[in-house]
Amino acid sequence: MARDAILSVKEAEQQVKEMVEEVVQAAKNSKEEMTRKAEEEHNRIVNEAEINAKTIKDDARKEGETAAKPILENGKSDAESITNISDAELGKAVNIIIERIVNADGNS
Repeated sequence: MARDAILSVKEAEQQVKEMVEEVVQAAKNSKEEMTRKAEEEHNRIVNEAEINAKTIKDDARKEGETAAKPILENGKSDAESITNISDAELGKAVNIIIERIVNADGNS
């Protein structure tokens, strides 16, 4: 009878040991699964953020180009006007500048 009790206790201990091992393995599997899911979610969020950032960047670039276009056109037009000044107009401008310098200085 004592022997049966000892065997019964040993058997119960073995069953508990197996149950603990199963629980430990289930916990490891659960942890690995959660880690994998977390990595997948992280990658999804990062990819989504990169796509959003690219969209924002492209939109900002387009907006900047749209805003810059009339300024560049005005600058080109002004540059053409300056390069197309006749020699007579350029001479007048030079004379006006010289007169202002002479009048301002008085020494020249």
